[in-house]
Amino acid sequence: MNEYALVVIDFQERMIKHIHGAESITKNTDKLIRAFKILGMPIIYTEQINLGKIIFDAEKPIKKKTFSCYGNKKFIETLKKINCRRILLVGIETHICVLQTAIDLITNGYDVFIATDCTGSRKEYDKIIAIERIKQEGIKLATAEAIIYEILESSEAKEFKEILKIVKE
Repeated sequence: MNEYALVVIDFQERMIKHIHGAESITKNTDKLIRAFKILGMPIIYTEQINLGKIIFDAEKPIKKKTFSCYGNKKFIETLKKINCRRILLVGIETHICVLQTAIDLITNGYDVFIATDCTGSRKEYDKIIAIERIKQEGIKLATAEAIIYEILESSEAKEFKEILKIVKE
């Protein structure tokens, strides 16, 4: 089974209502979170200060002031502790926190993926340009469903039936 760590960036009350396509982005992210929990893979949540609580049920999110999660000492310590080099990013906003985190992670030797259907910006155009920049930086793009099946590798995985229910929702 492919091993990933999921980083859920700043899905917060005050921001989500302003994000283009928020309903779909939130639904896809929820599927990923649930699949990662079933698979027992690490999930790191971050919370930008002054933007309210995270909309997902998260234990002890990492509070940050920097746009890049990698600018936060506790985030770096958490990454080192889980010892996973393949990182999947989801979050808001694509052109700010997600982009800056992705660039910092790849610069520091991580294999970085972004589930594009789990990221968003207030303006659709900002997300489109951010995705182009992300590709230029050599960061891999995927969707929530594609990553879930990549992790599972086979319909014979013991978690397949349980996760299939989530994917079909």
